[in-house]
Amino acid sequence: MRAKSGVEATLEPFTVACCQVRAFDLERAEENLLGLLRALDEAGEAGAQLVALPECAYPAYYVQDSDPYSKPGVRPFAEVAALFGAKAREYGYWLAAGMAVPHQDGSLTNSGVIFNPAGEMVGRYDKGFLWHFDNRWFRRGEAFPVFDAGFTRFGVLICADGRQPEIARALAVNGAEIILDLTAWVSWASNIEELSTTQCEYLMPARAFENGVWVAAADKWGPEGNTLVYAGRSCVIDPQGNSRVDAPSTGDTLVTYVIDPVETFSTTVPRRPNLYGRLMEPWEDSPAKSFLDEPMVPADENRRIAVLPGSGDGFDAAMLVSRYEALRAQNCDLIVIGGESGNEGWQTAMPAIEKAVQVNGGVLAFAVSTNGCTMEQVAVLVTPDQTLEHRSTHGRGIDLGESFAPVISTDVGNVGLLCGDEGLVPEVGRCLALEGADVLAWSSFGEHPMNERMARTRSDENRVYTTAAWTGGGVITSPTGAPLTAVPAGTDLAMAAQVNRANARWKDMAPSTHALRDRVPEAYGALVSNR
Repeated sequence: MRAKSGVEATLEPFTVACCQVRAFDLERAEENLLGLLRALDEAGEAGAQLVALPECAYPAYYVQDSDPYSKPGVRPFAEVAALFGAKAREYGYWLAAGMAVPHQDGSLTNSGVIFNPAGEMVGRYDKGFLWHFDNRWFRRGEAFPVFDAGFTRFGVLICADGRQPEIARALAVNGAEIILDLTAWVSWASNIEELSTTQCEYLMPARAFENGVWVAAADKWGPEGNTLVYAGRSCVIDPQGNSRVDAPSTGDTLVTYVIDPVETFSTTVPRRPNLYGRLMEPWEDSPAKSFLDEPMVPADENRRIAVLPGSGDGFDAAMLVSRYEALRAQNCDLIVIGGESGNEGWQTAMPAIEKAVQVNGGVLAFAVSTNGCTMEQVAVLVTPDQTLEHRSTHGRGIDLGESFAPVISTDVGNVGLLCGDEGLVPEVGRCLALEGADVLAWSSFGEHPMNERMARTRSDENRVYTTAAWTGGGVITSPTGAPLTAVPAGTDLAMAAQVNRANARWKDMAPSTHALRDRVPEAYGALVSNR
């Protein structure tokens, strides 16, 4: 965070407010508007300096066509914008208001409209990853602006944008220190009090953590259209992925938090934009597109994957071979083992490891950190036919490799290796997915409270399996981000799960919503810039 432009300006804490408001159908737009204005009053009275209203807070999210402002009881956009601007001016705060915005060409955008403390409309962010029926009436956005409030720089994303790693990343690269998530998190549960969503469980914590930014999410609560039920759960998440304050799943709630700019974090892994060229290529030209076009019989694709935590006691080739042989006897086709510390001589054990794989079949993935003349982290993939050694391209205090691991075809599917901190960098997993990976095999070093949530995020955003192992833990996650199995805490147990590569070739998150095809490569220039 920083203060207003100037020399040696003092950093001051500021208050962010997320207005959790009830959802209303379009036919109740006036009742909805009165509730929004009350929420904005409450934010002002709480002393907020930065305020967020949910996705399409006005006139509604489920607008049903591209001309909602022509419906009875819906006030003109300009009139409502003037009311919102007046609240920002009255209380002197910055406001990001989720609104359906009409345009002169007849199109409609799902936008975050930005008002400054003078009440002026100073900008707009348009939702870039359209979800399901969004595509029927909203135009896609292709820019990721950041706004300078003086006390902080902020960007906006809208709901499903959180599922695309490029969007939050572009905002962070463009200078955002806090991201306002204007959202309408659709959810389900067996009772209303338990409503939740993958976005607040792990996706938005991951976005905060991997980008080193604060996230403040303003959500709706209650039903809309008798089929959409919103999760509530508005929250503020710190740059380490920890939720500092949360709203319940129901009820109008003002979530406020005082962010101290002096509070610093150093968890973000340094980026390497020169390696991310694949992100800029059209979907039609990607290897993944050709793999998805291949015919497949799902019943023939059932396989078994195992995850084995690292011990933290150093590289032990004999133990590695013994555990591998035991898991192969249980029909595990891919075994991923957590990273271990080693030494320059670890490669002398490779002939014995390779022989074990040749004799027993299957595929083995593990990682070793070395402390010789230089510190390196190396992931190794061994099949009966070949051995691939991959030096990590991302990390702190290590000698870095210069290219991502190639995606290797195996009986389990196409496997992409992630080594150490590579699993924390969204561009690496994304590039491997675009290369056609069905499974991300991530051998990590050390234990971290975000490991499982990062593994779930890599699966969810790319619709691939992730098998992640680290010292004392591990998890296998499905292409939807759901855990299939996990290593019980404090044990060295190997855990296994059934997988089917057909699930990793199904990239649709919702109707008309494709995890890879619906990216906007032409808008990602900031991600490959060395500025």
